[in-house]
Amino acid sequence: MSKKKLLIYYPESMLKPVGGPAGYLFNLRQGLDTLNKEELPIDVSFYEAAPKSLRDTVKNKEKIPKRLREFRRAVDDIFYEKKAYPLDEKLHQYDMIHFHSIDAMYLCRKTLENYKGTVILTSHSPCAKFKEKLAWLNPFDYKMLKKWVDRIEEMDAYSFKRADYIIFPCKEAEEPYYHTWEGYEQLREEKKYRYMPTGIVGCKAKVNREDFRKKYGIPDNAFVISYAGRHNEIKGYADLKKIGEKLLADKNVYFLIAGKEEPMTGLKTDHWIEVGWTNDPHSLIAASDVFVLPNHETYFDLILLEVLSLGVPVVMSRTGGNKYFEQFKQPGLKFYDTLEEAQDRILDIKKMPVDELCEAKAGIIEMFNNEFTVEKFAKNYINIISEIAASIR
Repeated sequence: MSKKKLLIYYPESMLKPVGGPAGYLFNLRQGLDTLNKEELPIDVSFYEAAPKSLRDTVKNKEKIPKRLREFRRAVDDIFYEKKAYPLDEKLHQYDMIHFHSIDAMYLCRKTLENYKGTVILTSHSPCAKFKEKLAWLNPFDYKMLKKWVDRIEEMDAYSFKRADYIIFPCKEAEEPYYHTWEGYEQLREEKKYRYMPTGIVGCKAKVNREDFRKKYGIPDNAFVISYAGRHNEIKGYADLKKIGEKLLADKNVYFLIAGKEEPMTGLKTDHWIEVGWTNDPHSLIAASDVFVLPNHETYFDLILLEVLSLGVPVVMSRTGGNKYFEQFKQPGLKFYDTLEEAQDRILDIKKMPVDELCEAKAGIIEMFNNEFTVEKFAKNYINIISEIAASIR
């Protein structure tokens, strides 16, 4: 019997170890490369001819005036519902197509109109994609053009309705969709959903703990709290600052922060250290005693998996995909609902005896190696795709 053919609708040349679909699929490909392709029940291909997004094709976009870029984005959204890629009959030779972008799937609707195979969707947006796009607009443009730009909700509605199967990392990762999209519950069909946690290539620090601390004037015996990510409200950066205001009363506590310092900026104290954007966040994290993940809404944060692979304890908000990790009952993973709880959980890590802390770190690494490697990721993926293929007549 011939193998079923699956097409991942994403150019292989665009894969790289970052966030979003490019990083997810980079890790998946790394995992697939560890498996014997001859023995796989599915033939998996990437689609190099998949059109690249405007963001990926525009060079030197920073040279275009910001206001002009903002207005162009708003105009683009007004006409989005009329946009579509040309009919691409090459896709019809595949038994299954797996889309990793709401936008791409919506723009492929001419091809999907007569496609007889099975359509699979994984949305990598931390909330409904149309909400994410609307949040990128200049508030003035949105207010002026609201009636027209709000129509882009259709791209999410189309994609979730047209998909035969929808893969989320875990059930908890759907939480932001319920919270940000009123229509989600009505169009959701339980039978379509499958769940599969992401896996990543384990991370390594390029600079050792002592040298990294020395570079930023942090004593070896200081208690260091780290964060890496966007400095905005939804990522919980404002909450992180409130936690910092309380904990920095202890002069032996430091905060090490990675990520562009905008739109929010850090606390003005020598004990709050902003290193800015860095291509080596793992050395920063590994130099800390605890990582804080304060998101307000959470899909399934890859940075969390990166921290786990480094064996660093984590204090995280009890929200969305973060909740998935409670089941492992790891002493080095703490959860909170309020900022007071967050402070208490950080102090719980700070007060841990050395032997308990070493045990907790070892437990985190063991959990990562058992559950979140690229090998495990790829095997889970092949299992789910095989189940889907078995249902094709």
